[in-house]
Amino acid sequence: MRILQIFGFFVILWHGQFAFRMKETEDIITGGCKKLENTTPLLRLKKYLFCDYDSTVRPNHHKVVTNITLRLMPKMMEFTEDGVLTLHSWMSFFWTDTFLTWTPSNYNGLTYIHVQPFYLWMPDIYVYNSGDMTSNDYQTIFNTECLVFNNGSVICVPPIKIVSKCDPDYTYWPYDQHTCLITLGSWSHIGEEMDVHLDGTGVDMNGYENNTQWDMKLLNAKKIVKKYKCCPNDTFPRIDYTFLLTRHYSIHYRAYIAPAIALIFLTLTVLWLDSRSVERVAMASINFICHLLCIFDLYWMVPFNGINSPHIMLFYRDSLILATFALILTALLRKLQNISMEMPNWISSTTTFILSNKAGRFLVLNDEKSKIADGGIVIEDNLNTPKSEMKKESWRHFATIIEWLSFFCVILTYVIILITLVLSGVTN
Repeated sequence: MRILQIFGFFVILWHGQFAFRMKETEDIITGGCKKLENTTPLLRLKKYLFCDYDSTVRPNHHKVVTNITLRLMPKMMEFTEDGVLTLHSWMSFFWTDTFLTWTPSNYNGLTYIHVQPFYLWMPDIYVYNSGDMTSNDYQTIFNTECLVFNNGSVICVPPIKIVSKCDPDYTYWPYDQHTCLITLGSWSHIGEEMDVHLDGTGVDMNGYENNTQWDMKLLNAKKIVKKYKCCPNDTFPRIDYTFLLTRHYSIHYRAYIAPAIALIFLTLTVLWLDSRSVERVAMASINFICHLLCIFDLYWMVPFNGINSPHIMLFYRDSLILATFALILTALLRKLQNISMEMPNWISSTTTFILSNKAGRFLVLNDEKSKIADGGIVIEDNLNTPKSEMKKESWRHFATIIEWLSFFCVILTYVIILITLVLSGVTN
């Protein structure tokens, strides 16, 4: 019996403490809340503006258009070889919200306030030609505050990342230029509900930091209004920003253009040397190897360009063909000059005709043992010369003629290649 009395005493004590705590909490809730809107005009103003405000409702009558003014302020850019332009920028949005107006004298002269964007109706401006459809960079707008003025004007300047897909053309690499288009517009509203406009020129490039690989310039910024067959009575406005990207080619010029010029002179030097010399064989082999190394290096450096090959690859390909021709020709001429068989009549007559001219004698007869007398070929002290040596001498003359013809033909070929591949880029 005494145990029951003790147990009841503890139950009554616990119940009393619980009731006391509930009453204390109730006093804090009912008596501790301050009416701050009566002490600060900013809180009174925000309560007045957003008491019945709905951020999902467009801030105009449904028959009145909401005008959005845009200004793009690029800061940095990145461009990949796949043609994806990433533009880090600020974007200013300006519109008028008729639901957010007040009289400044009623609120201690307040003419503007800072408001978090998720409290406001925001224009759904998206990049139509986005190169990254998986991310939602539009949410970055909700990370910065907006300014709301007493006449209903709203301005937001959020940092945004625009990812746009370009159509690159590397035909004239490393002197390539690419035109990139960024298209902005409303995702769900037609032009009769929400219209977009440019703020002045629409772009402010004063804060842009130059890229070490690309030079970016604004070509055009304009508003375009289109209609579609599906909705003949509705308009769909958009803003098109067109940028020109030009590659800084200085490093590529030193790495690939200068060696290409050197290889031209190396190939011509091979053809200018005497085919009987060992130096010509060595230089022809080195020339061929250098062409291969340059082409292998270009394969990893030059971006793929669809069905069109970059002109620099075409140049190295054609130059490799000429280097191969010079190497094979050197081997054939060395073999030709050691032939002791009788020269065919058409070759003999052609050689005699060329040597009968001053230009031919100047180019071919550079051997001190030979000279031209009375318009014909006379070999000094050739009475005791074996007949086989005389035949070889005739073949050497013919080989020398082929050397000079190939030298001038290769020069002409290089000129044609440079005109078609390099100078054609000036007209495009």
